[in-house]
Amino acid sequence: MSLDTIIHLIETYKYLILFPIAAFEGPVTGFIVGMLIAFGYLNPYVSYLVLVMGDLVPDAVYYYMGRFGEAKSIIPRYFAKVGITEEHFGAVRSLWKKHPGKTMFFSKLAYGLSTPFLISAGLVGMKPGKFFLYALPVTFAQYAILMALGYHFSSSFGTVANIFANIQYVIGGLVLVFIGYYFLAKYMRKRLLAAEKEAEAKE
Repeated sequence: MSLDTIIHLIETYKYLILFPIAAFEGPVTGFIVGMLIAFGYLNPYVSYLVLVMGDLVPDAVYYYMGRFGEAKSIIPRYFAKVGITEEHFGAVRSLWKKHPGKTMFFSKLAYGLSTPFLISAGLVGMKPGKFFLYALPVTFAQYAILMALGYHFSSSFGTVANIFANIQYVIGGLVLVFIGYYFLAKYMRKRLLAAEKEAEAKE
């Protein structure tokens, strides 16, 4: 979904469309919502609640996919894309067991790794209460920061029309956001490799 399409949909349908867009385009949506709040199109409190729910509902779906799914069918389907096989899964288990808070933080924010790692939390048997205990603070902080960035970024524009007229600058702002997500993903891969080597050393 293109950036201008997302802006137009939220501007037109507001909260009715915000939840489904947030579920699929979370970081982008949070940034854009912050800009639209600055122009008075959206209520900050309602928007924040919808964004948080739009993020947590998919998290719950991924978690329970892992919790009640078969590892042999789930791992090849969702983990092969990020280089995780059944042989590597012991390292993932080790990360959740020894560093659940850090693993949750990087799982939710690391670009391209979020879905498989959230599924893996269910696969390794993490309790639902513990899963959401770690997921909630990350979600709250993530959208508070993204909305704040969008809100302050909007000071460069006078109206929503100017956003469309200067869409390249909006894209530039989002690129900076995704650079941060990219480096989080690199860090997560390094953590996974280190956990894998540690697991191999113990065998």
